[in-house]
Amino acid sequence: MTESSHTSVLRLERRGCALVATIEDPATRNAMSDALLADLEWVFANHASDPAIRALVLRGNERVFCAGADLGGKTLGGAAPDARAATIELSIRGARIYAGLNAFPKPVIAIVEGAAMGGGMGLASCADIVLAGPSAFFALSEVRLGLVAAQIAPFVVARLGLAATRRLALTGSRFDAAQAVRLGFVDELLPDRSALDARLDEILSEIQACAPNALAATKALLNGMSGPDLNSFSRIAADVFADAVTGEGAEGIAAFKEKRSPEWAKP
Repeated sequence: MTESSHTSVLRLERRGCALVATIEDPATRNAMSDALLADLEWVFANHASDPAIRALVLRGNERVFCAGADLGGKTLGGAAPDARAATIELSIRGARIYAGLNAFPKPVIAIVEGAAMGGGMGLASCADIVLAGPSAFFALSEVRLGLVAAQIAPFVVARLGLAATRRLALTGSRFDAAQAVRLGFVDELLPDRSALDARLDEILSEIQACAPNALAATKALLNGMSGPDLNSFSRIAADVFADAVTGEGAEGIAAFKEKRSPEWAKP
């Protein structure tokens, strides 16, 4: 059964007890576009309380999970007088998406194949279980664009730990799926898509055997154990992100679009 008529870049289908949301937006490399944000908002609004859905699976196509910020969009790097306000609004909206995925009252499983960059790594951080294929790679790449990994920071730290997050966020370096397993970011590395799907079905069978209200209560309890107040943090993070976008980020985004190195990276 599919529900994709309600969404534009998410293909929605049932798989056993789960709703599988596959990001299919090759034009942006599955970026965190306005369309993807709207689709995820729709999923949260319509399936958080749906008793027929016992788990949410988020995945991309085999080439890319999510490339992060939509650098080709009109909001980031804009020169309009209200560009800063628009950037803050976009950042706060992104914060709500990450918080909504993190707090979704059913187990969330991320299946990562290909790139999970910046905000894409943030999406995976909000999952309860992360599976990866051999093509998966990850990076907190924002600093290489003059940006800041702002709204995703609490979720990345919660999954990866502060020390590893510091190293990766302050270098922007890529790491592959095997390293992600060693770091504890990825739970299991599977050899191919068929193995990923088979393992997913095993996990869904385990979830089906669990009481849904107990799952929701357990997840809420675990989420409440640690971390910053997300509402307060998101406001601070939005300001930091907007400062970056209107500062060094303007050069970083321009360099990305022009396929060149930013000025600060030149010898």
